[in-house]
Amino acid sequence: MHAVLDKGSRFRFCARGRSMVPFIRDGDTVTIAPLTSRLPGLGEVVAFSYPPELGSRLVVHRVVGRRRSGFIVRGDGNGSTSEMVSSENMLGRVARVERDGRCVRLGLGPERWLIAWLSRSRVLWSFVWPVWRAIRQIFKLSSRLVNP
Repeated sequence: MHAVLDKGSRFRFCARGRSMVPFIRDGDTVTIAPLTSRLPGLGEVVAFSYPPELGSRLVVHRVVGRRRSGFIVRGDGNGSTSEMVSSENMLGRVARVERDGRCVRLGLGPERWLIAWLSRSRVLWSFVWPVWRAIRQIFKLSSRLVNP
């Protein structure tokens, strides 16, 4: 992936894990665009790798803040603590998410700033997601009743 992004090309892969649910789900196809001259901004979803001493694994999380030492990132769906990622470990930004052959835009547009703020303030995990899940269950139940 490093070599592909270093050449200025995009890299696609199948997401594994639940840390970015509901915006990126396990099995979604994610396209990573290389970082050009512009560093990632607040709310952007980025790909980064841990240093070799921490296992060198690929992670996709949202930028929720910025410090001189790097970027503060957090998964939207896991309620974990924020992590500091240095610029050297940043690989690219999420340019596209596909689910079941369709492009998913929610979470990558202008709403990304609100999502980043809600995530950083911990409101996203403690309040918004439980409400979202309840609403989804109601719609699933109502569709089963209409179309048995």
